[in-house]
Amino acid sequence: MASRLLLALAAVVMFAAPVHAEQLVNKIAAVVNGEIVTLYDLKQLAIPELKKAGVLDPKYAESPKAKSVLKTVLENVVSEKLFLQDAERRGITVEEAEIENELRKLAQQRGLTLEKAKEQIVNEGLTVESVKERVRVSIIRQRLLGAMVGRKVVITKDEIKRFYDEHRAEFEADGKVEVSLLVFDPAVDAADVRSELSAGKISFEEAVQKYSVGPGKEQGGYLGELGKKDVSPQMLAAVEGMKDGSVSDVLALGSSKALIKLHSKTKGSLRPLDEVAQQIEAKLRAPRLEASFKEYAEKLRNNAVVDVRL
Repeated sequence: MASRLLLALAAVVMFAAPVHAEQLVNKIAAVVNGEIVTLYDLKQLAIPELKKAGVLDPKYAESPKAKSVLKTVLENVVSEKLFLQDAERRGITVEEAEIENELRKLAQQRGLTLEKAKEQIVNEGLTVESVKERVRVSIIRQRLLGAMVGRKVVITKDEIKRFYDEHRAEFEADGKVEVSLLVFDPAVDAADVRSELSAGKISFEEAVQKYSVGPGKEQGGYLGELGKKDVSPQMLAAVEGMKDGSVSDVLALGSSKALIKLHSKTKGSLRPLDEVAQQIEAKLRAPRLEASFKEYAEKLRNNAVVDVRL
């Protein structure tokens, strides 16, 4: 339980000052608008990624892989420092009570009291103050991005309504489709197989037996009756205009090519727009937020004095 709590706290924000500051070395990894990032700090922050890459052992310290990990982490450190510096300029602060409340929520999500969570933090060799700093930075970052990015992304009611009208099948509460699926081996020419099916040279079930690397191969690719909410958007879009018993054109499912045979489909009751409006807004907002965030991050970097020495 303790490890899960600490992982959650670590995920709150990627970077925070290491516990053992007295072990700092003098070598500088980067200077961000006058603020120094030491090599020791960087290596401490990179421990999870170095471990994941299998190069945490000191014998790998000078390996290309370890250096690549450190450079990636340093880029993130630089970005984080630029965010925090901008937040300070804008007077964005966090009260101690807010940090305690966030810690309490994280602990409660894992069935712990705040006091017990703090005990486990200490038992893991961390300090409560270092974890609080992670939470503080996370809250500041969220507020900064909300102010600088979120306010620039506006989703109109017309856009929400248009998406709803164009994707009604996604919002059918109990609609169902009965389908079979053929997922092609990459070495197979999917278009040729589709042509054979159209010409009646081979049945769908025979094609599945011969060419499919997907599920239900022994059953001719039969997946049964599925709730529309359990079907991928690509599959749902493919079957929407199909007739019972027909086979789709070749479509992409992830990185694979596939064919779908529709046995039957049942329309469900359509969820009202006001019930799904927030869901639609979030879906439309996500890519625009990402684009706006990149623009904001690039502007910070372009206006900063960053000296990377790694």
